[in-house]
Amino acid sequence: MKRMGIHVENQQVVIKSDVLLKGTLTLPPIKEGLLPAILILAGSGKLNRDANAEKGKFQFNLYRDLAEHIPTLGFATLRYDKRGVGESEGNFERTGLWDAVTDAANALKFLASHPDIDPHRLIVVGHSEGCIVGTALYAKRPFNGLVLLSGGGGGLRESLDHQRQQLYSELKQAKGLQGFIIRKFKTLDKSEKQAQATYRKLTTTNKDVVRIAGLIKMPAKYYREHFYYDIVEGLQHVACPVLAINGSKDFQSSVEFAKRIPENVKGPSTCVVVENMDHGLKEQLTPLSASTFKKDYIKTIGKPIHEEAIKHLDAWLSEWKEGFLRVAGENI
Repeated sequence: MKRMGIHVENQQVVIKSDVLLKGTLTLPPIKEGLLPAILILAGSGKLNRDANAEKGKFQFNLYRDLAEHIPTLGFATLRYDKRGVGESEGNFERTGLWDAVTDAANALKFLASHPDIDPHRLIVVGHSEGCIVGTALYAKRPFNGLVLLSGGGGGLRESLDHQRQQLYSELKQAKGLQGFIIRKFKTLDKSEKQAQATYRKLTTTNKDVVRIAGLIKMPAKYYREHFYYDIVEGLQHVACPVLAINGSKDFQSSVEFAKRIPENVKGPSTCVVVENMDHGLKEQLTPLSASTFKKDYIKTIGKPIHEEAIKHLDAWLSEWKEGFLRVAGENI
């Protein structure tokens, strides 16, 4: 595979977890001794190892682009299809947070045992929900560096609350007939009550999947485990260097959550906000809007990762590789 003028080697691999996971190990063009390696943890939804949906317009290739860019810095990368996604075994709807953490731990184990990889130089890169999984993973299976892209420091429930409040804020400004209906029938109050009722049902059942209003199937185990996870406590376990990159045009996560990172992690941390970058790490010049963000994402398909995000990532990884940032994580 040739990316940006650089040849990288992609190997299809199998990771043994509670189920078999299929993944791609990408190696740099030049291998000098054992390689430092990066595990990429995907965000939420049924996106495969490349960040693509099985069908439809959501063909982002974000994780593929990351996985094939990073080896130009001398790292190996590993990405994999989540349970029940792509070529991996398992049931996606019945997978919870701790199943995802278990799979990530086994992916790290795979890397640590690979003959080309240095088991003492492992970094986890999480995107969106992968930030939560990566943070929770550290307490179970420590590693040597953590990169949090579009979501560091925030839990799932508060991120969903943040998204909903942005939508309500926009709708409160609605004019004409729409605004009249919203105010007359207290639509936003009813929506919030419905959201809280759904939360209660998801968190009080012991089932993996439930039906809401008798119709909509929802992964209760997934939400329940996420809602009960304390992200701040998770950060307090992290004793390796941390980089967090967020975008100013990110609808799905608040940059405010990242302030918890330097306040709680034990290792050195760097937090960056990239102007005009959206949740998918792409340049976004349209105004941030709860009502159009999905359409705005689609418009960025095929575009490169934001130049500033790549600049900060490359600089941090190069510094880490040279050993300046690894002191805190060497004794784990």
